[in-house]
Formats: sequence, C-alpha cells, structure tokens
Amino acid sequence: MLLIGTQDGVYQWNEETDTGHSLGLNGKRIRDLTLQSDHTVVAVESGQRVWSGRLPDPDWTEITPDNDEGLTTVLAKGDHLYLGGEPPVLYQRDQDTWWMMEPLHAREYAKDWYAPGGLAAVRSMAAHPTNEGGLYLDIHVGGIMRTLDGGETWTPTNDGLELDVHEVATHAMNPDAVYAATADGFYYSPDEGDNWERRNAGLDNLYTRGIAIHPQNPDIMLISGSPTNPGGWRTHGKRFALYRSEDGGGTWMKITAGLPAECPDEIDTFCIIFSTAHADHAYCGRRDGILHKSTDAGASWTKAAENLPNIYSVKAG
Repeated sequence: MLLIGTQDGVYQWNEETDTGHSLGLNGKRIRDLTLQSDHTVVAVESGQRVWSGRLPDPDWTEITPDNDEGLTTVLAKGDHLYLGGEPPVLYQRDQDTWWMMEPLHAREYAKDWYAPGGLAAVRSMAAHPTNEGGLYLDIHVGGIMRTLDGGETWTPTNDGLELDVHEVATHAMNPDAVYAATADGFYYSPDEGDNWERRNAGLDNLYTRGIAIHPQNPDIMLISGSPTNPGGWRTHGKRFALYRSEDGGGTWMKITAGLPAECPDEIDTFCIIFSTAHADHAYCGRRDGILHKSTDAGASWTKAAENLPNIYSVKAG
C-alpha cells in the first residue's frame, strides 16, 4: 500500500491491483504524511494544519499544535510523532499532546540559516535506525542537525556537507550512515554525520531533490535531480531526471527505460520510495500527477497512473 499526498487530499494506492482511491481531505494540499503503527495516517496540509485519521476509512480530525509557525514535515518513530516547522522548530506528540521539543531557530547556530525567498525550515527528517533517541533534521538552508539523546542536545553535522539539503535519509542495514540529496548532488556520511563525502560520478543533474534506498540493499539508491536550481527553471525548464546507483552512490546512471530523459515537472522531496511490501518495487511521483512504478529496483519503469492531482509526497504503508 502507498499513501500519496496531493493537491487534492490523500490517496491510497493498492500495489497489487495498481489502482487508487481518495481517502479524503479533498481540496487540501498535502505536503507530507506518515503512517503510525496503529494504522493512523497523519497528514500535513501545506504550511497550515495537521490531520489524523485511521485506516481503512479515515474520519479526519485536526490535530494542529497551538503555534505561530508554518508546518512542513511529519515523521512517525515508534510511539512518537515528530512535526517540523518554518522557521525551524520541532514538535513531539505523545498521548495526544504536542510539546515543543526544540525551538531551533532561536539558537546561536541558527543565525546564518536562510531560505531563498522565505524563512528557513525543517524540510525533512530521518530517524536513527538503532538509537531510540536519534533523529536527523534537514534544515533548509542550514545543513543537518542531529540529536542522539532524544532532543536533549543538538549538533550541526556539516563537516564537508553542502548546506542546501533537500532530503535526508537513513537505512536499517547501515545504521551509522546518513544520506543527503542536496543542491550540489549526493552526499554520504559513514559516521552519523560527523564527516561527509561528495559522491557524484555520473550524476550530471546536480540539483537533487528526492532520494530512496532499497530496503534490503543499501547500495541500491535512487535520486532525482535537475541541471539548474529554481532560478533557472523559468528560462530552461525544470528538466528533472531520475538516477540509480548500485554501489552506495559511488557511481550513478541516468534512467531512461520507461522514463522521459527529462521530466517537464518536479520529482521533489518525499516523491521517490521503495515499497515495504515488495522490496524491488519502487515508485516515483511527479508534480504533474504522474505516478511511475518499477519492479526491478528502479532499473526500468512504467506509468502506474497519469491522472492523479499534483503529487507532493509518496509514502509506503
């Protein structure tokens, strides 16, 4: 099962039948969503509100914290629910109550954070696979912040890292590793973000946005990228492409089997995933409402759907 956040609410996608249907929140642009262990879907309506509803037929309830921040991303980890905002702030929800875990934007290390045309924000989050208190926050633009003690302390982990990070990821089979799609390509850390390596061989579209890692083989990865940043899109077009690596990002190859060499619209943060039900199945959602599917770990693709509302996030259920 997939959960898809769109311009017109939340959709559920059946991987066995390749069919989907609306779960509601129609008319709301869903920027990000997550699935909790009790099958409750939590969805972030872009910049404004948070909604909660339990599968299979969600009766959506607003659970927005009392705050003045914009809301950007959500992550379920164990019994905890984390919510990131703009300017950078982190909330945690336990037993139906939100509390501010960290006002990141108020700290000394945040003085140089910024975002083109707006406020810096928590753009994405990733859980440490084996450390219960471990969490990585992608600050746009400000690199990656790390806690290993449940938020008691936070450390910038930016030694060698491009600070304009668009998505951060981790992997259960490589628990000390951190992966980042950035405005300067792909970066890899073998040591919980203490040190970073730039790995861009074959990756000619360096303005990368989304990243996904094979659930059973962390050497196999997918990343999306454009040859220019948004400032160049009006003149040159977005021209997104999808790339695949089989050696942990050491080398990349552009995928053209079943995909256009240049997609006319974004393949953004949160829009590439590997299935949790079928390890070699992958999905790629485009901003123009097209959902692509791969059954060979991203080597080739077909269209699964082309009439969905604009896609902003795709998550495996």
